[in-house]
Amino acid sequence: MSVFEAPFSIDTTLARAQRSSIGSVITARNISVVHDEVGVKRVNHVPNGIYERSLPSLHFLRWRPMYHMLAANAWMNGPCAPGYDPATGLYHVSFQWNPRRNVYGKIAWGTMVWGKASSKDLVSWTVSGTPSLQAGEWYDKEGCFSGCMYPAAADGSRGLTVFYTGASRLPLHFSLPDVCQSETLNIAHSWDGGVTWVKDEANPILLETPAGLTVTGWRDPMVAPWPSLDMALGRPVGEGNLYGLLAGGIKGRGPTAFLYAIDKSNMTQWRFICDLVELGLNHNISRWSGNMGINWKCANFATLVDSEDNVRRELVIVSAEGSAPAKQGISSIQRPQQHAHFPRAERSQQWMCGTINIVRRADGTPVPKLQYTMGGRFDHGTAYGFHSFSDPKSSRTIVFGQISEEDLSQKLVDRQNWSGLISLPREVKIQTMKRIKAALVSSLSDITSIEAQPETGNQGTYTVRTLSIIPAKNVEALRQSTREISIPGSRSLRNPSAYDDSCVLDVQTCRFELYSVFGVSNACERIGLSILHTQDRDPSSSTTISLLTAEETLYVGRPDLRNVDPDISTMPETAPFTLFESANGSRERLEIRAWFDESVLEVFVNERCAISTRVYPATKRCWGIRFWAEDKAGSSTLVDARAWDGLRADIRVMN
Repeated sequence: MSVFEAPFSIDTTLARAQRSSIGSVITARNISVVHDEVGVKRVNHVPNGIYERSLPSLHFLRWRPMYHMLAANAWMNGPCAPGYDPATGLYHVSFQWNPRRNVYGKIAWGTMVWGKASSKDLVSWTVSGTPSLQAGEWYDKEGCFSGCMYPAAADGSRGLTVFYTGASRLPLHFSLPDVCQSETLNIAHSWDGGVTWVKDEANPILLETPAGLTVTGWRDPMVAPWPSLDMALGRPVGEGNLYGLLAGGIKGRGPTAFLYAIDKSNMTQWRFICDLVELGLNHNISRWSGNMGINWKCANFATLVDSEDNVRRELVIVSAEGSAPAKQGISSIQRPQQHAHFPRAERSQQWMCGTINIVRRADGTPVPKLQYTMGGRFDHGTAYGFHSFSDPKSSRTIVFGQISEEDLSQKLVDRQNWSGLISLPREVKIQTMKRIKAALVSSLSDITSIEAQPETGNQGTYTVRTLSIIPAKNVEALRQSTREISIPGSRSLRNPSAYDDSCVLDVQTCRFELYSVFGVSNACERIGLSILHTQDRDPSSSTTISLLTAEETLYVGRPDLRNVDPDISTMPETAPFTLFESANGSRERLEIRAWFDESVLEVFVNERCAISTRVYPATKRCWGIRFWAEDKAGSSTLVDARAWDGLRADIRVMN
């Protein structure tokens, strides 16, 4: 067993520690590190030695997730190169990683390398304790940034290929002038199922940004077939044509994705087609869609099909920068650990759907453009840097993102000796609702995260479509060997100030899945649930997930943690959200699903709204989940409530 693999007796160990004092300061026996703003005093510190390679301490384990995939230690950035290898039957996810503390002894961003993880089911993971792709060549000496995987060798033969951005010069930021060859496109190969990677001798395969364009960014390749683009360009469909996207922006014009055609028999050959999207700077048509920013990272594409109506929509998921004024000259990827600022507005994780149209340039050349039809926030919390792949086993589009540690201060991150993790795998598809008449408050035409198509023969009703974001079905495997609990029957909900034991779900650990369904009456002002983190069930010490009906807003309130550490940020997360009313006058039920994992909370509402956040409880247990409603008529109900308590995945670290 690796020294980083959590022992099976961890719960007992932590429970024993809690009885003595979970909040006391515990230092590693052989190490002492003192931080200040000027320098660092280190005792018995050996680079890559015991501090990085020590047995788990209580601080290391205190808030460390048990079923989310994460690096062995230290600073973890976003996922990259997710995919499936048909030769081995394994899924792969790599991740940007700085496995060492910096020169000041801090857990922080540094020269990025790639770590890697593999899985048979997207739930249990084997994580490498050493980097799989190292920085060091002239073109990536400052870091191996994000990229993608393609399940073939570069010449089309058997093997695996990754494409990645190499950084040769820092700082990099959309507000700074572009410096030639500071970002380059590179390729690496594996012939042993992703265990080792060899950089191509032809690297960099793209040295410079498209001619004639002044860019704000040009990075994070995505490579895949795109049959819809084949059809738009008049190319044969089904012959495996490959396309590449590089995310970025054009100075003064706005964010975009740079589109390339790739020679499938020699994937080092890329031909620039055009910039695919033209939205302008800070495209922000309503609160429902959010701000598309000034520059993009991690642009991913997929074609979604509504199987019932055969409706197709092209999806692009992007990590937007510049959604609010950025700090001039400072790269978001270079900042040390910082306290979060609310709202989380400088960056945002966005999605947009549309259709591909052919337009003509001034010189008459036809080029494809993605026409925006609807869009929104892909995650309304802290998750960012999502990457997708098409799963050939299930024919689903699967997405992974990064959930950061930005709500902790630097001192707390240094103490726990790790930062960041990967989200649960998510599936994206089209959600279709028919015979819809209205929303809670807003007119359907004002909700820009949906398409509302008038129905023929049904006056005043619409077919509503939007993006569905749900945990992948694979996640249900976590329910094995858990304690399943439920509240039987439908229950009337009382005001949160009137305690009602009949509407409390007896969840006892900080590792659970929750499924709940509510009936929301016309008189309801606020409805939701509270995760109780303390034995006295103090509301101020609970996490609340609720819908404010008049404001059409989802609200995730986090507990007051001043008694744990005043440096932990606990500002609430919010998201625009509404319920729809059908032609017969019935209102859509509110469905809240949540996954809590020690300090990570992922919330999914009605399969179309996702919020990820961090909650750092004072103890390793929970004292139940309470359901309530602020309803003057007392007619809102809890229709269904179930939980699987004690989730755990087999996540092993191997060198």
